[in-house]
Amino acid sequence: MASGAQSPKTTAVPPSAGPQIHPGELAAAEVLRPLTYGEAPQIGVLGDTGTGKTTAMVELVKLYLRMSPGFVLVTDDKERKARFEGQERRDVRDLAEHPPDPHGSRVLVFRGDPVAGVDANPEEVAALAWRRAARGRASLIVNDELIAGREAIVKSRQWRKGITWIPRSFTKGRAVGVGDLWGAQSPGDVPIEPFEQSNAIICFRLGGLGLAKLSERNYLDGGAEAVIPTLPGMEAPPASRGAFVVLRRGQPWDGRIYRFARAA
Repeated sequence: MASGAQSPKTTAVPPSAGPQIHPGELAAAEVLRPLTYGEAPQIGVLGDTGTGKTTAMVELVKLYLRMSPGFVLVTDDKERKARFEGQERRDVRDLAEHPPDPHGSRVLVFRGDPVAGVDANPEEVAALAWRRAARGRASLIVNDELIAGREAIVKSRQWRKGITWIPRSFTKGRAVGVGDLWGAQSPGDVPIEPFEQSNAIICFRLGGLGLAKLSERNYLDGGAEAVIPTLPGMEAPPASRGAFVVLRRGQPWDGRIYRFARAA
């Protein structure tokens, strides 16, 4: 597939302002690199609330659309207004009744009914991705919060009985074009498959039990454990947030801290 990844220059930050910050676009191109050799990416985004997870996911979706002909299937039902731009539908059934505009966005946003308190169903969205895969069509499944509000999907860090398409996307999706972009505030509540199958995890400010879980899953080699708790959190002004590191299971941290220009 043709890559549309850019190569922005590193922005030097004066020593008095803290560590050198590298463009988030460089990190995005790296974690989406599997697309360049025909595999679907599996990417986690972790961090405390308000640190920049959604911004990072939006930027990753933009680059995915430039690098792949696939569709992006987003479950975005947390707020009254969608945080991802695309063609909005209540659920998969609504999509079947109202097919997407072929000339419109390749991002399909499943909203449920936030006003009525009705969640979208991520399992149905994952099943849709697999039906597309059977026709040779790529998809990126996006779950901004893999766990929060998903009592019907996960219990005690295990997928509930009957939930099959979501874990299948992690264990078998890479070779058939079914990718995952998943987020969480509490890594300790996430089942094992996302950790074992993700080619990279983008991590914002995090501490305590969250760091312990990353260590348990072998993501903290190379000194990242000391840096992650020092990244800007909610106590910092909004313009100072958004810094993150990229982690890979069983590999040392590259020593870089990144931030997307939009976040800054």
